[in-house]
Amino acid sequence: MEGSYNWLLVFASYCVAVIASYTAIYFGTRVFNLHGASRRFWLAAGALSLGSGIWSMHFVGMSAYTMPMHMHMSFNAPLTLLSWVPAVFASALALYVITLPKVSVKTIAASAFIMGAGIFAMHYGGMYAMQMHPGIEYDTLLVILSGVIAVVASGAALVICRKVRDVPPQFTLAFKVLASLVMGVAICGMHYTGMAAASYPMGAQSHPDNLLRGDWMGIPTAIAASILLLLALYSAYTDFRAMERARQEEKNRNAAARQAAFYDSLTGLANRSFLEARVLEKLTVSEGNSVPAAFTLAYFELSDYRDLTQRHGEAFTQALIKYFVAELEGSLPSAELIARYGGNSFMVIIPFRDPTALNALVQKMTRAFENSVAISGKLTPCKWSFGFSEYPKSGTNSRNLIRAAQRIRFSSSQEQTDLAMA
Repeated sequence: MEGSYNWLLVFASYCVAVIASYTAIYFGTRVFNLHGASRRFWLAAGALSLGSGIWSMHFVGMSAYTMPMHMHMSFNAPLTLLSWVPAVFASALALYVITLPKVSVKTIAASAFIMGAGIFAMHYGGMYAMQMHPGIEYDTLLVILSGVIAVVASGAALVICRKVRDVPPQFTLAFKVLASLVMGVAICGMHYTGMAAASYPMGAQSHPDNLLRGDWMGIPTAIAASILLLLALYSAYTDFRAMERARQEEKNRNAAARQAAFYDSLTGLANRSFLEARVLEKLTVSEGNSVPAAFTLAYFELSDYRDLTQRHGEAFTQALIKYFVAELEGSLPSAELIARYGGNSFMVIIPFRDPTALNALVQKMTRAFENSVAISGKLTPCKWSFGFSEYPKSGTNSRNLIRAAQRIRFSSSQEQTDLAMA
């Protein structure tokens, strides 16, 4: 004999399957970046959540079934609880495979078979918990079909969960939801195919030791399972946000440390350490090429920096430095790097070795500072000096290039220039 279905509970069972599927996808992508004890904890939490979700879906689906001929559905409590175990183990295997860095097709296939077998065992274990006399009869072909669906659905779930990581961030949520809806269909497909395989002999009665009534495990089970799964997701999300905040704080600390180590706090320019490292890097790259890449290292120095500091104070000279840097950046749009090399000196890496261009640069800076400039409300003459070196003519190591650049070729106070290539 066959019964009928309460379609509200059928839909509720599908909703539980979808939420369980989303939990699996979330934990699968979440655990991938974890290591050690944290990874093991979330693997266990994910397995418990997913396994419990699939198990709950089964019994909600069972409650959707109305027994024929006024039979009453009931379950043996120990056997019902025992049917939960294979669901959890199958979920643990799924999450473990999802989080492996690399997997082969054979691994996916073997894992899908084992996971499908676990779900199959959970379903028919749950059916066996309906202790009846005479016992439930099964259509062998439909039982086999339900097993095939369980294995195929498991394989699809494994592939989908691994593919989530390759989806662009802006589409991740939509992909996870869509994948959850598809996986929910697959899980329900296996369950209801297994239910279709079952038939009940005329006059079959539930065993008197069955303590769990079927009508207790419908909507209440669906609501309880959904709440537990959503709580698990919320806990995982909260943990994820906390880890993201910690990661961002660490990133900010590293950025601040790098800023302090390699950048000037006043101007925001690269500092001496950064400049020397960059020159060394360019030389290393050049040495690896058949034709060295030539470049020019220009040096600028504020000549009367100390006198101005003594007369007007440090705040005044800091304002002068900012003004000078702004003019320097405007005059060197093609500069590879501008660095504050010392308190009153700057170095620039220029990717060319053209004396005409150097003369044009000096003339441009001369015009910018030929008259006194207004600094903090005071008209102040800005005296500066200039030098340069060229790789490879001026030297083939960073120390020689920097020293050669510091040899003054032009001084605005003396109006002398010597820009012949070194």
